[in-house]
Amino acid sequence: MKITLKKRTLRQMLAIERALKPESRAALLRLSKPDRVCGRPTPRNLNDLTIGELLDLQTGGDPHALVERIASVILKVHPRRCYRERADRMLGFVFWVGRELERIAALFASASIRPTPEEIKAGINDLDFGAFGLLDWYAHRQGYQDQDDAAKVAWVRVRECLRIDNSRAAFERRLREIIANKNQ
Repeated sequence: MKITLKKRTLRQMLAIERALKPESRAALLRLSKPDRVCGRPTPRNLNDLTIGELLDLQTGGDPHALVERIASVILKVHPRRCYRERADRMLGFVFWVGRELERIAALFASASIRPTPEEIKAGINDLDFGAFGLLDWYAHRQGYQDQDDAAKVAWVRVRECLRIDNSRAAFERRLREIIANKNQ
């Protein structure tokens, strides 16, 4: 059975999604990002999002929840509008958003520093506070009274501050090691 995406809405595709063959799923992943979706121009990248919007998009969930978050956060349309959109356009955009989120996650991962064996032994891996921890760190760093204020900042700024702070911490760690070795 051949499915023509241009004749189907996103709602129709999501209804039959479980019945798709692996080849069909792979073809969906290769759909390109459209220039417009739901009557709106699509962004060149997701660099204009706030950290709060980014964390909202990264929250797990089923395909319907993701479409609804994309509708409200990126496209600024009601989710019903997305479900009525042509499947090829909307799915191309959804998968592009997924690739952008992976790119951004890799940027944040590259800004982190590896813990030392001593830090691991002390339990640093138990200190993962998730998205709230990131907002809380940034709020403290900037002197904000509320994490909601931190959520309104562009994610690229938060990531750069994280990179700077982690680079500084790595330098201080190396300096302490050099001083300790010198004093032995």
